[in-house]
Amino acid sequence: MKKTFLLVIAFSGVYVLSTNLFQEYHYVNSPKTWVEAQQYCREVYGDLATIDSPEENDRLFLALSGPGKFAWIGLYDNTTGWKWTMGEDDFASKNGFPPWENNQPDNKDGNQSCIVINHKGGWRDEICNTERPFICFDEQDASKYIVVQTFMFWDDAKNYCRSKHTDLVRVWSMTENEKIHPLIERNYWIGLYRDLWANWSDSSPVTFKNWGLGQPDNSDNTSMTSCAAVETATGKWWDVDCSEKHEFICQTLIPSKKRLKLRFQSEADLTDPHIQQQILEQLHTKLDTGGLTDFKLRWIEKDGQNFQKKTLKNT
Repeated sequence: MKKTFLLVIAFSGVYVLSTNLFQEYHYVNSPKTWVEAQQYCREVYGDLATIDSPEENDRLFLALSGPGKFAWIGLYDNTTGWKWTMGEDDFASKNGFPPWENNQPDNKDGNQSCIVINHKGGWRDEICNTERPFICFDEQDASKYIVVQTFMFWDDAKNYCRSKHTDLVRVWSMTENEKIHPLIERNYWIGLYRDLWANWSDSSPVTFKNWGLGQPDNSDNTSMTSCAAVETATGKWWDVDCSEKHEFICQTLIPSKKRLKLRFQSEADLTDPHIQQQILEQLHTKLDTGGLTDFKLRWIEKDGQNFQKKTLKNT
């Protein structure tokens, strides 16, 4: 018997209301540095603008004011966020270590995010898609440091070290550095890297980019151009010196709702409050088990039938 099994007859409906966040953009015509703009947006609206899709970029373009200018958005490049492939801890410079070469790292042309060590022990950043020999670490090998003369891109070198040994080498101290650099005669990859343009001001990951031609290029040789601005005439993004003062775009996150209509067939009397409650409870369990946790269920009136409203989870 399936009379009372979680089903709704064709003339009734159950809706699932799922809450998402919708960006509402606000153009601020008051030039500030990127950090000042971020602080203002957080105090007044929510944060600097995040753009996750072409559709959102189109909406943001409609909010732009005046052609031929730059306006800050929330994208930035964490130029000090170095990490090792072996271990999850972020890497921070301290007590003169690491031994950077002069004016390094410099993120030349805006796309250098992997590190090499030279025969003198100096470090520099380079484009990861450059073929270099590399140094693996092997915790089972007596020598620990395995010099590989084959030229590979950084990512391929990392995969090789992980398949044959432990990982690309991690260098935690000047003592270790002094053990490694006498083993090599040129620039070799090590396991230090960073993610380029990986996060927005609100800490969300970058899933969409709309760079202008040749961008980002880190064109300023005196400082890292590690903040992004939208060109108001085209809607394209540029990397700009964070200390420059520009207008900017803030965002406010507001709830938006999506509806999913579910139709079933049943011989049950759906005007019975007990049947309605049973249906809602079982649907709730099914949706929750399926990974949908932010929703509410309710009966609606259709074709002359009145159903009791039941909210099982508030958004």
